[in-house]
Amino acid sequence: MSDAPKQGEQPAGRSSGGGASWKVPLAAGAALLLVTAAVAVVRFSEDPSEETGGAREAGASDAPSGAAADGPGDTAPGGADTPMARRQADDPTALGDVDAPVVMVVYSDYHCPYCGRWVQETQPELAHYVESGDLRIEWRDFPVITDTSEDVARASRAAAEQGAFWEFHEAYYAAAEEPGERDAEQTLAEVVDELGLDAGRFDEDRAADAAAAQVERDFSEGLSIGVTSTPAFLINGRAVMGAQPLEVFEAVIDDSLEAAGAGDGGGRQ
Repeated sequence: MSDAPKQGEQPAGRSSGGGASWKVPLAAGAALLLVTAAVAVVRFSEDPSEETGGAREAGASDAPSGAAADGPGDTAPGGADTPMARRQADDPTALGDVDAPVVMVVYSDYHCPYCGRWVQETQPELAHYVESGDLRIEWRDFPVITDTSEDVARASRAAAEQGAFWEFHEAYYAAAEEPGERDAEQTLAEVVDELGLDAGRFDEDRAADAAAAQVERDFSEGLSIGVTSTPAFLINGRAVMGAQPLEVFEAVIDDSLEAAGAGDGGGRQ
């Protein structure tokens, strides 16, 4: 869509829509993900720069002093640590059992084409892990790609208020792939109509302080652990960067299940 940067183009700085500026300066030597002192970084593509989309790097001085999550993470069945997992039973932006042994935390931007690729091609193939109770997926907004990324992130929270977060999630990414020039507001209007949402309530909720606070919380959390690009994933504390092939996610999930003493490791063929 027209808001997405061209390949190789530096993404626009994030604006909070009247609040404090969250522009993140580029810093070539910044850490990718620092959840613990020794987190495993998984890279499987031959050219990671082609998989991560518009990278946005943050220096240590840019990160808040602490993560915005409720704590460093809970302990899942089998004793597997799950850094950054919130495990809130009423979280409309999460899929799967609250006590699943594996938690995948996803940092993403609605204007990231690589995020869209993952949502459309990979996420559906992981559904069987969710349905079996082995995997929980927790969404985090990390809006850095365009100057309207945060607006769409807030809109997704408004959809969540009407019980349609994941429907919005899928519909917006699908619409973004359609040909033709249009702005984010036009796409949002089409998605609201497609999902049959109450448009008046939607507009009121996306402009509310609550939506802004939810997005800000996610973004601050990402910065605090060194997230620099989208999509970025934490699977029981193991980092996977970019829209990697399905087999990469299956391997990490299966290994995490084995470490937790749960599941049958049935994802890989």
